[in-house]
Amino acid sequence: MFFDLMMYDVSSATSKSLNQIAIEAKSEHDIGISKQGIDKKFNEQAVTFMKLLIEKQLSQELGNQIDAGWLSSFNRVSIKDGTRFDLPEAYKELFPGSGGSASKAGACLQFEYDIKSGHILDLNLTAANRPDARDATEVLDTVTNNDLVIRDLGYYAFTSLFNIASKGAYFISRLGYKTNVYKNGKGGLEKLDFKVLYHEMKQHGLSRVCENVWIGTKAKIPVRLVIELMPESVYEQRMKKTNKIHKKKGYQTSEEYKFMSRFNLFITNAPETMLPDQVVPVLYRIRWQIELIFKIWKSIIGIHHNRKMKYERWLCLLHFKLLLMIINWNFILLQRNYMYRYNGRLLSLNKCFKTLFDNSHRLRSALKQGVKGIIKFTQWVDKTLRENHWLEKKKKSLGLEKIFYLLYCKSNIYVYI
Repeated sequence: MFFDLMMYDVSSATSKSLNQIAIEAKSEHDIGISKQGIDKKFNEQAVTFMKLLIEKQLSQELGNQIDAGWLSSFNRVSIKDGTRFDLPEAYKELFPGSGGSASKAGACLQFEYDIKSGHILDLNLTAANRPDARDATEVLDTVTNNDLVIRDLGYYAFTSLFNIASKGAYFISRLGYKTNVYKNGKGGLEKLDFKVLYHEMKQHGLSRVCENVWIGTKAKIPVRLVIELMPESVYEQRMKKTNKIHKKKGYQTSEEYKFMSRFNLFITNAPETMLPDQVVPVLYRIRWQIELIFKIWKSIIGIHHNRKMKYERWLCLLHFKLLLMIINWNFILLQRNYMYRYNGRLLSLNKCFKTLFDNSHRLRSALKQGVKGIIKFTQWVDKTLRENHWLEKKKKSLGLEKIFYLLYCKSNIYVYI
């Protein structure tokens, strides 16, 4: 009954009042309870209950996975990122904010999943002031042999890259600007000079080159460095933004940084036979999918909508929204993998989430009916998502479906389209 009342509470973007929940308890379950009585139900045990339900749901393995092209070389292809949002200032001791003009209290949701199967590998709530790079060094147990881990610069940490490689797994990452890069020279290893590299590429009209290098200071990791020369307009935009930030912090931009900013720099420890040079930047773009997921969480599920309330109640509400997200996620990803396998089309996560969240009342009703209700609801989901929920192809951008197609072709030619 508590679970059912939580379903009622999160059925809209803004949470219900305690009085509304008390009225619903009487209407649906014939329980006479005051709003104070409802408030007392939000306690540590209720929070633990919600967390256990999430753990149970996260343990469910999904079925079919997408093994398109270059993805088939790896067991899993994981992407990870975090999204931050402000909280009422009353929570600042438990969830300190990230500082600056933001609220003194804030939270961050760390999310990692396997792009092939859709299985969620990590979902963790932390304080907003905890850096992503710290998460990369502390959360090391999600990586297994022959995985491919795709991360952005926020998670760039030498310890993390070393851990991935030591487990027989592979990574694709942007190169950190403060990282020492070495290549073989006449006298042994010598530091890579990006100024010299820039002039050589301009002289020979090259837009992309790849170097076998070592990164790190003491312990060094051998990687392939894929170097893409950016147009002058992109470089000027980067430097304008960089100079503004550096001026605010009170220091000048170094010459080395200026020349490194002329490139997109990707590193991977995967051999070229698994991932050719030109595939690496394309595959890195898959990481952007997680930004779309965060947008869905906020615009549709409203995880960032927080008003002042009892701390335990806020935790229960947030965890229940996450639980509902995971349940809908599993429905959608199972269907997505199945449909892609049989007709080569992808479902739109945004469209699917919007439909399922708008119909949370159907799931609530199904759960009350037991197994028969759940079977009926599952059939409704299967039929509904097949109709008008396809991912729309965008002519000018390289979307996920197009990336899958390029990778599926497994031909270097298609990477240039």
